[in-house]
Amino acid sequence: MPPFLIGIGALYLLFFRLHLAGIGWFPGSGYVSLAANPLSWGQHLILPWISLALTAAAAYTRLTRAAMLDVLGEDYIRTATAKGLTRRRIIVRHALRAALTPVTTQFGIDLGVLLGGAVVVEQIFGLPGLGQLAVQSITTQDLPVIVAIVTLASAFVVVANIAVDMLYAVLDPRVRLR
Repeated sequence: MPPFLIGIGALYLLFFRLHLAGIGWFPGSGYVSLAANPLSWGQHLILPWISLALTAAAAYTRLTRAAMLDVLGEDYIRTATAKGLTRRRIIVRHALRAALTPVTTQFGIDLGVLLGGAVVVEQIFGLPGLGQLAVQSITTQDLPVIVAIVTLASAFVVVANIAVDMLYAVLDPRVRLR
């Protein structure tokens, strides 16, 4: 489901319906600075965070499960079981580390999609940010700002992919440089 649809559903269910019932846990829109009030800042960002996180949660869950099922059938897992290691230790120390490599790859790919989703979610929840600035700049044809935002987003994706490559060395000992 796209983030804008999840955002609209979250606004309806968690803001509108709860406010009708007299429960004001989730503000509908606006932004409060972190320096002004950290609790209110987090409260204003819960619905946008949920909207962005739920977009990819099912895909990551399926990917992690499939990778774990593949890894749990490997010979070294059978060897660790034969050595008498506990099931928990085998899963956490051996299987999960190997299974997180494709999940990490997918996360690096999804960062660009996450940035695009954040632009739309900012508009739905009335948050000031790069998304709102990008939309205004495109509307007013402010080319230098558009170029700066595209460059910043590209740099963010490149840095994230470099971080993903460095995480490979932590997750998979076969990838480490010698």
